[in-house]
Amino acid sequence: MNASKTIQILFVLFLLLGIAAASPAPAQLAPTATPPKPLQALGPAGSQVEIGRWLTQAAAAYQQGEYTQWVRALEQLHALRPYNADFMRQLVEGYARIGDRSSAFNMMLRMQQQGLSVDWSEVEGLASIQPYPLYGHLSQLMTEAARPFGSAEVDVEIPGEIAMPEALAHDPNTDRLFVGTVRDGLIKVHGPDGEAFETFASPETVDGLMAVFDLVADPARGHLWVATGSTSQFRGATSTNFGRTSLIRLDLATGEKQAEFRVLPDGKPHLLGAMALAEDGTIYAADNLTPYVYRLAPGAERPEVILGNPVFTGLRGIALSPDATKLYVADYELGVFVFQTEGERRGLPLPAPDTLNLGGIDGLYRWDNSLVAIQNGIAPQRVIRLDLDASGTRVESVAPLVVADPRFDIPTFGTLVDDELLFLASSHWDKVAADGRPAGGALPPVPVLRSPVDEAQNLVVGQEMLEQMKRQYEAQRAREGASPQGSDEG
Repeated sequence: MNASKTIQILFVLFLLLGIAAASPAPAQLAPTATPPKPLQALGPAGSQVEIGRWLTQAAAAYQQGEYTQWVRALEQLHALRPYNADFMRQLVEGYARIGDRSSAFNMMLRMQQQGLSVDWSEVEGLASIQPYPLYGHLSQLMTEAARPFGSAEVDVEIPGEIAMPEALAHDPNTDRLFVGTVRDGLIKVHGPDGEAFETFASPETVDGLMAVFDLVADPARGHLWVATGSTSQFRGATSTNFGRTSLIRLDLATGEKQAEFRVLPDGKPHLLGAMALAEDGTIYAADNLTPYVYRLAPGAERPEVILGNPVFTGLRGIALSPDATKLYVADYELGVFVFQTEGERRGLPLPAPDTLNLGGIDGLYRWDNSLVAIQNGIAPQRVIRLDLDASGTRVESVAPLVVADPRFDIPTFGTLVDDELLFLASSHWDKVAADGRPAGGALPPVPVLRSPVDEAQNLVVGQEMLEQMKRQYEAQRAREGASPQGSDEG
C-alpha cells in the first residue's frame, strides 16, 4: 500500500472519529490474564481529542518518513482501539520499516489467530521480513482466511426496490418475516407461502414512523416493536425531526399503532437502534448517536436511560442473558461489554482471549448461553457464535457460522428463529448518497440468509493456542533452515 493511501485512511478515520456524535470513547480492553476494568475506571485517556491527536501525529510522521515516530503513534492508537485491524496492519508495516522483525511477526501472528485476512502483497515496506519462511507461512494463512466457510442458504431475497432494508423480525405463530427499511420507513411482511413482500406499516398509516432501525416481535402479547428515528437517508427527513426517535408498538396481526414512547429532547441527537426483549415484556434499546441504553418497562410512559458512558464509540447490537440479569452491549470499535440490569450497572468488557477479535459487530443475539455476532467491520466479514462460561461473563470458545460468504456485502442485522439465524447478507449503505438516493444505478436485491446456529463447531481459543502456533512455526523454520537473524522472526 502506497503512502498516499495510508495517509488517506488515517485522514478518513480522523474525520469519522471527529464527526461521530457522542463517541469520545476509546479504552483498552483488559487482557484475559488480568481482571477487566469497569467503565468508570477507564477514565478520559481515550478521549476523542487524544484519538485525533495520535491520528494527526501518525499521518504527519508517515508523510515525513519518520517511521519510528509513526510506529509509536500507531502503538498508542492500537492501545486505544485494540480491535482496529487497520491499525494492526499498519503496525506490521511500521515494525518492518524500522527493522523490528519480532514485533512485526508477533502482530501478524495475532492478526492471523484472530481470523483476519490481509493481502500482504499489496502492502509496501515489508522488505525486511519478506525473506523469512514465517512471513510466507503467515501470509498464506491470512490469504486463506478470506476463503468462504460455513453453511448458509437463501431464505428469501428482498427486491432492490425495497431500499435500505435494515431490520428483521419473525412471528413464530404465523411464520411471517418482517423487514424494516431506512429509506422509506416501511415495514414489509413476507408470508410463509413465498408471496411477494407486502406493506405492513408505513409513515402514511402509522403516525410518527420514520426510518426503521430495528424490529422485535413479541408473539406472547401480540406486539411488534419498532425502533424508529430520522436520519439523512430517510426520505422524510427534515431539520425539525432530526434527533427525534421513539419506540412504537404495533399490533402484530394488523400493523395498527397501539402506542408510541418518545425519547425526550435533551439537547443531544438520539437514534434508537438495536432492541432486546425480556420475558416480562421489557424493551431495552441502544442509542446509535449518543452512548445511552434505554429501558422501557411495561406500563412506563417513556424510555429511561439505564446506562451510558462517553467511553463508547458507537453502540450497535444488544442482547439479554436468559434470566435478563445481564445486558450485553456491542460497541463497534471496543467489542462487547456486559452490564447488570439491576443495582450498580458497572460495565465490564466481556473477557475474551487475545486470539479473538470482537471489533466491527453490528447484530448481536443471545442463543441459549451463547452470543451470536454479525461482524462487518473486519476482513473477512463473518458471523460467529461466542459460547460463554456458566456465569455468562467470559467467552470460553468460538464457533464460526459463516465466514467470507460471496453473498456478503456489509451484512448487518438479523433475527433468531429457533436454532437458526436469519440475517441480511448485504446492505445498501455504501450504494446510496447521504440523502439516501441510489449513487450508482438501481439498488441490488438483498438476500436473507438462514444459518444453523447449533451445528457450528467450537474452536477453543486462548494463549495456549497462540503458544502452540508459535512452536509450530519455530519447528517449521528449523526444518526449512535457520534464518540469519535467529530469534528475530517472532
